[in-house]
Amino acid sequence: MKPPISEGYDRMPMVRSFLALLLLFGTLFVSCTSQDPLVPRSLSKDKDIPELLRIARRPGVKDDVRFAALEPLISRYRESGENQVLNTLLSGFLEENPQDPYGAYYLMAMAQGARDEGSEELALDYFRRLLKNYPDLDVAGRSLHLLALGEIARKTPYKREAIDSRKESQRRFSNQIDTGANYYALAKEYGAIGSWDSMFLTYQDFLDSPETVIAGEPDARSHIESILKFHTSTKDWTFETLDDLVGTIKYAIRNVNPALLIRYQADDFFMMNWSQQSSDSFTHIPVDINNKLTDRVRYSRDLADFSTDREAYLWTAGWSWKIPSWYLYFRQIDYPADPEMNGRWEWTGIYFGERL
Repeated sequence: MKPPISEGYDRMPMVRSFLALLLLFGTLFVSCTSQDPLVPRSLSKDKDIPELLRIARRPGVKDDVRFAALEPLISRYRESGENQVLNTLLSGFLEENPQDPYGAYYLMAMAQGARDEGSEELALDYFRRLLKNYPDLDVAGRSLHLLALGEIARKTPYKREAIDSRKESQRRFSNQIDTGANYYALAKEYGAIGSWDSMFLTYQDFLDSPETVIAGEPDARSHIESILKFHTSTKDWTFETLDDLVGTIKYAIRNVNPALLIRYQADDFFMMNWSQQSSDSFTHIPVDINNKLTDRVRYSRDLADFSTDREAYLWTAGWSWKIPSWYLYFRQIDYPADPEMNGRWEWTGIYFGERL
């Protein structure tokens, strides 16, 4: 037999109370698991995190105990991409414990997190704080101070700060870095601020490290040797304008004057095929201009079409029946250390054959 309708209505208050209790317990459960804003939702199921935070926050906890608790937290937060929460967490600990000997480790983690979030400027600030306020730490055999110095040198928009960072790396960690590569980069920084004497001296230091290979710049050594050679040379083969230089070379050819041609060859003059590299001494082809220059040599009236504002090529022929075409190569001088010399022109070399 079905119960009277009134009986069903009499049970509703009990049902409502039961539902209310369920909602209350659910609310309390959510509150307990999410009440700490420093426990991100993505890690809310990790039961170790609250306990690790409790240990790290314990009043009077020793620095090494705090570090032991924070280290796994740092790894888990970073693996989950919770860099902003992690940085807030570590910032709070550093504010409460400004003398923490593990501060360099925490700031390195914060810098890496800031970089992952796309804030290079904030990362640089963390690196600077790391160097200024905390003693160095070795992590997996790597100095955190050295890592911070390197990051600042590579990423700072301020050339003088980059210079200071590279000099500090050289002074403190010369046995842990590629000194040649550091000198090479340091010289470029000096050049960027117009400190020419320091640039040339530092490039010489780079050359004193013959084992150094500059990644992506296989001709770096020969290029620097050329710069220093030009720096110490008389530079008396240069011309103020390209027209004056080309006119003089044409005059020497037209009048079969090899001495005049040799007179205006640059100090690092080369003769080679188009496919060869000027840095490879084994590719230079020895040619005696004295024996090759005859009245059969002729030249084009105009420069080659592939000439540019800074490089020019003049087609010539008749030097040798084996290689009909020789292109004389002229280059504008890049030497900002001397404004009067910068922008002048020199006859730098000869390319054999037609351009590939």
